[in-house]
Amino acid sequence: MDRNTVIGLTLMFGIMMAWFVYMTPSQEEMERMREERRVQDSIRAVQAETGILPDDINDLPGAQITGSTPDAQEMRDQLGIFGTSAVTDTLYYTIQTPFYTAVFSNLGAGPVEFTLNQYNKWDGRPVQLIADSSRSTYSIGFLSAQNYNIETNQILFAQQNDGNGARLAEDGRQNYELRYVLELEDGSRMTYIYRFNAINYDVILDIEFEGIQNHLGDRNIEFAWRSPLNTTEQSRASEALYNGAYVYSGGVLENYNLSDAGREESIITGSVDWLATKTKFFTQIIKPEEPGTGAIVTSEVTGDPTSELTNHNYATALRTRVPETGALRLNLYVGPLEYYTIREFAYNAYDMVDVGYSLLNWFSKPFVKWVIIPVITTLGDWTGNYGLAIILFALLIKIALYPLTKKSFESMAAMRELQPEMKALQEKYKDEPQKQQEATLKLFKKAKVNPLGGCLPNLLQLPVLVTLWKFFQNAIEIRGESFLWANDLSAPDVVLNLPFEIPFFGDFVAGFVLLMTAAMVVQMQVSGQGGAANPQMKILQYVFPVMLLVIFNRFASGLSLYYLVYNVLSIAQQFMINKKIDHVKMMEGIDKKKAREMEKEQKQEQKKALNAKKGK
Repeated sequence: MDRNTVIGLTLMFGIMMAWFVYMTPSQEEMERMREERRVQDSIRAVQAETGILPDDINDLPGAQITGSTPDAQEMRDQLGIFGTSAVTDTLYYTIQTPFYTAVFSNLGAGPVEFTLNQYNKWDGRPVQLIADSSRSTYSIGFLSAQNYNIETNQILFAQQNDGNGARLAEDGRQNYELRYVLELEDGSRMTYIYRFNAINYDVILDIEFEGIQNHLGDRNIEFAWRSPLNTTEQSRASEALYNGAYVYSGGVLENYNLSDAGREESIITGSVDWLATKTKFFTQIIKPEEPGTGAIVTSEVTGDPTSELTNHNYATALRTRVPETGALRLNLYVGPLEYYTIREFAYNAYDMVDVGYSLLNWFSKPFVKWVIIPVITTLGDWTGNYGLAIILFALLIKIALYPLTKKSFESMAAMRELQPEMKALQEKYKDEPQKQQEATLKLFKKAKVNPLGGCLPNLLQLPVLVTLWKFFQNAIEIRGESFLWANDLSAPDVVLNLPFEIPFFGDFVAGFVLLMTAAMVVQMQVSGQGGAANPQMKILQYVFPVMLLVIFNRFASGLSLYYLVYNVLSIAQQFMINKKIDHVKMMEGIDKKKAREMEKEQKQEQKKALNAKKGK
């Protein structure tokens, strides 16, 4: 390195270290953050989680779910005729399928726990999505004819099924019905019929109204999912970035997400096809058989959005009308945001997953659905390991982009060969920047090198690389999958825990990110950027990888693994192209042009001399 480069790097390193020292929390602040983590760990430890059912279905641990039975007179005072149900005991009923274990309560006639059997949280416990287990998360809201605001999850229904639960598939049953009835003192009834199957996450709910219509203020009702969804990943703050509510209406998917503390209620009018709330990897969806007449979305962030203790709560309510005849049918989904699973329920539902920026969605969405997911899942099934699948996928992407990267890499290789000549020109015209620029352009022309030759190919690659960057951060396909030292490819692969936290970087170091950064430095050296004549380019060789190290440290290890492999393949490609560049031939071409120019100049000088003699 020359003197200016050393000085520049030293200043840059000094500024970065000073900034880190300034931004690093004080001892008191670090202790407060550690206390927050301890409190959060305690909260997570005591969250109610339903595991696998016991061998005897009648040994269902329903008593683990706490809930109070409403006082009869109090209910009548609050709900009028809808508080006259003769049921006095709270009962629980468990449905277990190969996909989920759902605990239902007759207080509201709906689920109070919904555990996904094939997915675990970061701490190894099963994923249980309903945060509020005190009463049914499904509830119908309406104004009664007596002018009472009714929520059905405040009312005890009569459970029609005997026993404490049912297993599907294991006992030979592929389908099962669970019924609840609300019967008022005048004999009018509301019946919930849940229909379960053993082949997917879909649940059908038919709601029958028999005389209940006479006790409604009008036929307008709201069918809602009231409970927030539980967090499932280690960092609540990071997961909350992906939380939100969604409404699909008129062919358009609208996202409702709060970025600051507060509470908002959004009212949507017009036809609604489906609505949902989601976390990073999981969702619940309500899809009416006939489009609804509107929706209500409630969003709440209880504190600093970046705090691990802040709750990010979203709830949705579908506005619809009680049918004149027949039942109100609702299709329900509680499960993973996995493409092949969710598209069977609602074709556009996977669009809730963030796979690209708005300007690139025209490319990103079809590319993810039709290329990335089919290929990565096929490779995962074939190899039995998604780490190997990512390596093979990076190889396939490199092969697919080879025609574009070849032109760019050839341009960089040619520029590398011209470095000595460019340095000589800089030295020759160091005080004449205009002449230096003109001489450099002539050099490029003589060598038949286009310094911008790699720009267009790099630009054409951009949509692919950005889409892959977004996909690997949100891909449930790699969640919980391990590779080498990484326990979960959807989370950082921590190889070193730091005793302090560095702003934007974290309090740990991820392994694949370190290797990716090292590979990037090597790639810059091989491509010639490390030996660039421009001191700024030399500094960039170190600054850019360090920036990516800071940015990528908190990202999914699967993403870092992909770029590590891609960079290693790029090094190999650049090395082979460098070998093919004929430096001698390139220089001969330049020397021949120089000779022709010198010969031309000599002839001009001779002509001038001859003319001068004639003039005499």
